[in-house]
Amino acid sequence: MAVITSLACGPQATNQGNAGQTLLINGTDLTGATTARIGSRTVPATVNGDGTQVTCTVPGGCGIQNVTVTATSGTSNALPFYYIAAPVLSGVSPAEISAETPGSVTISGNGLLTTNQVSFNGDPTAATPTINSDGSVTVTPDALTPVGANPWFQPVSVAVRTAGGTATLANAATAYDTPVIDSLDPATGPAGIEVEIEGEAFVSDAIQVTFDGVQAAFTAVSDTQLLAIAPAGPTGAVDVVVITPGGTSAPATFTYT
Repeated sequence: MAVITSLACGPQATNQGNAGQTLLINGTDLTGATTARIGSRTVPATVNGDGTQVTCTVPGGCGIQNVTVTATSGTSNALPFYYIAAPVLSGVSPAEISAETPGSVTISGNGLLTTNQVSFNGDPTAATPTINSDGSVTVTPDALTPVGANPWFQPVSVAVRTAGGTATLANAATAYDTPVIDSLDPATGPAGIEVEIEGEAFVSDAIQVTFDGVQAAFTAVSDTQLLAIAPAGPTGAVDVVVITPGGTSAPATFTYT
């Protein structure tokens, strides 16, 4: 007698899926099966040589539908198959991240409850996504290769794979290179002096410059030059850093006199 023991649909290999995906029906004594029945729909099927697997393409449908196979030995038992709607993506937060040291991001949309893979620019993350709800998934992207030159940032596409399929959101986020300070001119002086900061990747509307942790007023001249006003600080050497969505630069030393 034909017996179905399990169903494996799509890349996630579960009994959940959507139209167009490949369904693998596992069992015993399935020899001779040329069709499978999913709910009220009969579809062509292919059986392997030893009669333990039948493959078919999932037809259109919704909800929970029983799957059966009619083999030479008769019609099998039924196992439930769960139709899952394809996911829809609406946004990513934060929308500005570091290319080299990205933190966790939250992806919003619908139909995300069965998320089993998240990709950034086509590369699946090593981290397992955390499913917050049907409309929200959190994951930490792997490091991206920095641009290394002007404009110092790159668009990032996000793709989410669920049991119902894959959705992609182009230009979902922007990944920034980490800023670099090459020099300070002058590197010594009193509070209130204007300091020219030369370096790389001074881009974004969210730049900060700090002297010993104190934010400094500054003017962005270009992506490689900032003019900062040294805030009040203690006499002696302090760290100066530039902060952007790409991260925090290695410190440069400024000495208050």
